[in-house]
Amino acid sequence: MANDESTQPDGGDAAPAPAPAPAAASAPQATAPPTPAEALSTAHQVEELADQLSACADGIHQRVMRDIRRHKGGDVPQQEQDAARALLDAEIELRQRADRLYADAAACIVSALGQPQAHLVQLTLDAADKIRRITHIGDGITLVARLLGLAAAAGTGQPLAILAALGRLQAQLDVIAVDNAPPAPPAPAATA
Repeated sequence: MANDESTQPDGGDAAPAPAPAPAAASAPQATAPPTPAEALSTAHQVEELADQLSACADGIHQRVMRDIRRHKGGDVPQQEQDAARALLDAEIELRQRADRLYADAAACIVSALGQPQAHLVQLTLDAADKIRRITHIGDGITLVARLLGLAAAAGTGQPLAILAALGRLQAQLDVIAVDNAPPAPPAPAATA
């Protein structure tokens, strides 16, 4: 087909040549894919999010097991057991949602999310890191809930739902950063 465009019949007018040019110029605009920076704009990017969510699920599992092993076979307080069960249930759900994203990647493509894919990936990487380091278990449960919300929103393919979920995830990461920040050093005493 590429050769069809380069060969013109003998005796062709110059006037018909400009007519296809505007049509060709408008066609790429209508069919041009979103810029590569647009998050979730390709099936590969949706699968990349699913990979990140699966990695977060792995981190949840490792964190819960580390917390359980910390008791060295002794009794685990009921509150910690409840938190561990909640996190393990969330891990399973996060894996299921990631699996759905893999299966439905083409249907979950979003055009014009207005967020770069790198930002989306960085948020999930930050979440995975926070899961490993978190000191307040309640923050971990809420963080996992925000990841589940992102996975659910991504599965809809609706930009507003995804943006809202990203905002909630970012807000929770900010809360965790404050909760887990080392205490500020005392201010130097003023000398008179």
